[in-house]
Amino acid sequence: MPSDEQFDQMKPRRGRPKLAVCKELVSVRYDTEILDAFRATGDGWQTRMNDALRDWLRTHRP
Repeated sequence: MPSDEQFDQMKPRRGRPKLAVCKELVSVRYDTEILDAFRATGDGWQTRMNDALRDWLRTHRP
């Protein structure tokens, strides 16, 4: 059991642990057919969309 002093020094942990790759919340408009196609793939569709955009960057960077 920690002492009162040790307990006071502990920092509370809230939420998820920090990710190695930070993500940013943005507002973007996509064609309905694009969103429908990704959403139809089920849970994780946003991650798959992110991966598709990352793949595009790999092949289209100057």
